[in-house]
Amino acid sequence: MSVLRTFHDIVTDQTLSFQNKAQSLLDFGLKVFDLDIGIISCIQNNIYTVDFVACHNNELAVGAQFPLDNTYCVHTLTAKKALAFHRAGKSTIATHPCYQNFKLESYIGAPININERTIGTVNFSSTEPSSPFSTEYIDYIELFAQWLGSEIARNNSIQQLEKNNQTLQKLEKAAQIGTWELELSSNSLYWSEQTKVIHEVSEQYEPKLDNALDFYTTSSTRNQIEQAVEIAVNSGEPWNLDLEITTAKNKQIWVSTQGNAEFENGQCIRLFGTVQNITDSIKMKHLLEAQKLEAEMMLSERSKLFSKISHELRTPLNGIIGMLNAAAYEQNKTQMQEKIKVALRSSDLLLCIINEVLDYSKITHGELTLEPSHFLLETIFTDLISLFTPLCQSKSSKLIADINIPKEIPAYFDSTRLNQIVSNLLSNAIKFTDKGEVTLTASARQVADNINLTFSVKDTGIGMTPETQNALFKPFSQGASLITQKYGGTGLGLSIVKELVGMMQGNVSVSSEFGVGSEFTVNLTIPLGKVNLTPEPSAELEDIDASSMNILVVDDNEINRIVMIACLQRFNVIPDSALDGEDAVERCKAKKYDLIFMDCIMPIMDGWQATQKIRADKLVPDSTIIAALTANTSESDKQACRQAGMNLFLTKPINVASVHDALCKTLNESPLKLTCS
Repeated sequence: MSVLRTFHDIVTDQTLSFQNKAQSLLDFGLKVFDLDIGIISCIQNNIYTVDFVACHNNELAVGAQFPLDNTYCVHTLTAKKALAFHRAGKSTIATHPCYQNFKLESYIGAPININERTIGTVNFSSTEPSSPFSTEYIDYIELFAQWLGSEIARNNSIQQLEKNNQTLQKLEKAAQIGTWELELSSNSLYWSEQTKVIHEVSEQYEPKLDNALDFYTTSSTRNQIEQAVEIAVNSGEPWNLDLEITTAKNKQIWVSTQGNAEFENGQCIRLFGTVQNITDSIKMKHLLEAQKLEAEMMLSERSKLFSKISHELRTPLNGIIGMLNAAAYEQNKTQMQEKIKVALRSSDLLLCIINEVLDYSKITHGELTLEPSHFLLETIFTDLISLFTPLCQSKSSKLIADINIPKEIPAYFDSTRLNQIVSNLLSNAIKFTDKGEVTLTASARQVADNINLTFSVKDTGIGMTPETQNALFKPFSQGASLITQKYGGTGLGLSIVKELVGMMQGNVSVSSEFGVGSEFTVNLTIPLGKVNLTPEPSAELEDIDASSMNILVVDDNEINRIVMIACLQRFNVIPDSALDGEDAVERCKAKKYDLIFMDCIMPIMDGWQATQKIRADKLVPDSTIIAALTANTSESDKQACRQAGMNLFLTKPINVASVHDALCKTLNESPLKLTCS
C-alpha cells in the first residue's frame, strides 16, 4: 500500500479523534522513515515540549521538556522548512548538545505552522545512521506538518467555538435570553438550551414551527407573531415584540421576542432571533405604573386637600374676623357679647378643622399613636349625648340614645381617640339630617380581660348611593359635588374614623339607602381597665383672685403673650413676660415666681432647656409650678416636659379653663404631677 494511501486512510478516519490520528501518524512515520523516535512538539518561549511521542523503547514520555537550543528542531525553525540529516556525527552539528547528550545520528523534521506562526515541529530521529533522505521523504514530512497545522488550527477553532458556545449559554442563562433559528427550506427549527428553559420544555424537546407557535395561546398574541414572521419573510423587516405566552407547564409569562431575516438572491432562506423572559420587568413596569398612578392620585389628593382646607378655613375665619370687627364698634353690651359668642363658635369650628387636618397628616405619615389611659367607658357616650343634643335640637332633629354599658365598667384605652370616632360619626349624621332622628346605640360585654364594645350611629338623613358608599372612607369624599357645596366640611372625618378603627384592630361597616338614611356600626375589643374608677366631677369655672401671685409668661410670639395676659387679667393677675427661654432664666434670677407658663418651641433657648436650667440652678422654689404651653400632644412630648421639670401640660390654643386650673393648683400649693388640661 502506498504511503499517500495509508496517510489518507489515517487522516480521514471519522472514528478516530485527533489524538488517535496524531499518534497513528507518528507510528506510521516510524515505518516510512525507518527511524526509532517520532515526536510532535509544542514550542513556546524557547521551551520544547513533547505533545505526542512514538518510540520503540518508551524512553521518552509525553510532557517531557527541553531547551529549544538543545534540540535539532532549532535548526528546523531557523531554516523555516523541512530539514534532514542521516549521519550527524560526521557533520558540522556533531558538537550540538542534542548529539552530545543523545547521540542521535539521523533526523528529519518540519515546522508546524498555523497562520504563518510556527507552533512546534513534527520530527523523527534515531541513534543509528540512516540512508540519505530523498526529496520524496522531505515531501512526506512536510505533508505531515501541513496536515497537523491545519488540523490543530481546526481543533483550536472548534475549541474556541465550544468555549464561545459555553459562554453564550452562560450569558443566555444569566440574562434569560435564548436563541433560535428557522431554516425555511426544510422548516427545521433550532432552540438553544435557554430557549427551552424559558418555554419549560425538556432538553430533548424538538421544536417544530407549528408547535412553537402554540405557546402563543391567545388569538391576539398569535396573530401578532404570525404577522411579524410573514412581514419578515416578505420584506426582511425585523420584529421586536413583548408578548405573553403559556409555557409547557401552563405558566403565564412575558417574553421579548426578536427576529431577523436572512436573504439569498432576493429569497428569504432563514429566520433567526432571540427570546427573553421579561416577566419580572413587566411586573416592575406594572408596579411602576401603579406607583405613578398612586403618586398622581396623592398629588391630586393634596391639591384637593389644599382646595378644601382653603375653602373650609375661610368660613370660620370670616366668622371670627367679621364678628370681632363688628364687636369692636358695638356700643350695646348685649349685642357685643352675642357677636363675641359667634366669634368663639367660629374659632371652635376652626380648631376642629385644623385638628382633622393634623390627624389625617399624622395618619398618612404613620406618626399617630394610641395613648391608653384608665377611664369609665360609659362616660364617653353620656358626655357626647349631652354635647350633641343641643346641636340636634337646633336643626329640628332629635338625638335618641340607647346606651347599654355598665356605669362602673373601666377600660384601658385611648379615650381621646374613641371619643373622636363617636364624635365624628355623630357630627356626620347630624350634619346630613336636617330633620328626623339620629340614634346612638352602644353596648358592652366583658369577656375575660377584655370588653367587647359595639356602637352604631343611625340617621334618617339624605342617605347615600352605592357609588358614594364605595368611596365613603376615602379622604375628601362626600359624594356628589352638590352635597359638598350644601353641607361643607373637609371630607376627612370618616377617613379618620376608618384609620383609627383599623389602628384599634376593630372594624367599621355602613348600610345606607339614598333618601332614607344611613347607619354606621363599629366593633372594638377594648382591654379592661382598673376597677374602682369614679367619674371625675365636672369642673365649675369659679371666680378666683390670683392677684397675690407672681406669674411669668414665656413665649416668643407677641400675640400668644397678649392672649395669655388677657386670660390672666380676668383673675386679677398682671404677669411678667419673657421673650424666650434665655430671657426667662434671667428674670427668674431677679424675681421669684409662683407660676410660669413656658412655651416649648422658642429660638435661642427653648422651653425644655430653660426649665432644666431654672430647676437645676434652684432659681425658683420647689413649689413653683411650670406649665408647658405647646401644640404637640403626643405622649413623647409629655414625657419630655416631665423630664425637663414641668408640672402641667397645657395644649394650644389655650382656653380660660386651663388657665383657671393652673391658677387653682398653684394657690393650693400642693405637690403636683404632670396633668393634661
